[in-house]
Amino acid sequence: MQAAAEHCARLAVALEDLAAQESAALTAGDFETIVALQDRAGPLVDFLVGHAGEVARRPDLSARLGAIHTRRARTLEMLSQEAQRAREELAETGAACGRVARIAPVYGRPAAVVSQLQGVG
Repeated sequence: MQAAAEHCARLAVALEDLAAQESAALTAGDFETIVALQDRAGPLVDFLVGHAGEVARRPDLSARLGAIHTRRARTLEMLSQEAQRAREELAETGAACGRVARIAPVYGRPAAVVSQLQGVG
């Protein structure tokens, strides 16, 4: 029992580190790193969930995991906001492409460009 509790404590330290790295990656806009960090955190979380009884018996560990959860919730909210911003930019780009497609026929086809550096004759 004690060994499992100590293992859970070590995993909490690792999760704290991963959560800090995730926040830094989000600040830097490094979304690939965020995905990789979340993949690394998954097995740690799974282990802790499987040993919830050990965690519940350690109030200090429960508090640390609660703080990690709060931090990750903020990170996920920021990711959600970033995704919404990207969707809005994509919609704006799509609308601009539509406007260009509608007015392009007015200007006709572009003429062949003749280089002024070509010699004549």
